[in-house]
Amino acid sequence: MGEETNMILHEIVKRRSGRAFSQKPISDEMLGSILQAGRRAPSCANTQAWNFIVLKSPDVLEKAHEALSRGNAWGKRAPIMVIVAAKENAGCGAHGLPYFMMDIGLATENILLQSVHLGLMAHPTAGWDEERLKEITGIPEEYRIGTVIFIGYEDDLDKLDERTKEKEKMGFSRKPLSEIVHLDKW
Repeated sequence: MGEETNMILHEIVKRRSGRAFSQKPISDEMLGSILQAGRRAPSCANTQAWNFIVLKSPDVLEKAHEALSRGNAWGKRAPIMVIVAAKENAGCGAHGLPYFMMDIGLATENILLQSVHLGLMAHPTAGWDEERLKEITGIPEEYRIGTVIFIGYEDDLDKLDERTKEKEKMGFSRKPLSEIVHLDKW
């Protein structure tokens, strides 16, 4: 099992969590296809536990930006912010595991890949005030926010502060398969 990528979907190879967003708007048609992709994700026992709270109105985005951690300030330039939330007990309860989080993750990955397919960039995050986001958006208390995804067109790195620009220039790498794959036993 080598490092060949020619058989992997183009969107998987191209996907990255960039931070330099353009403020150029995204069409409703594109946004709709991104949400449809999220909706088509697999889920435990087909419970489809996820909910997508789409923020795109400038006044709502401005309020939601106040709930971001300092490290996610770059996300304020993205024209779309999608909060992915689910009830902790809304997924299947097999084996007492928190499958609602796996369901959120699967839907999120579909959103990311569809965004790349459309020529956009999408960056899932941690680093926000969950209670504040719930208050701003009206998400019921019994729901948990699994991630906040920023979506938009990519822009020049010169729009970023120096610290964030350095993070972007570092790129990313993946562990070799030999380090993470175990055949027949650990």
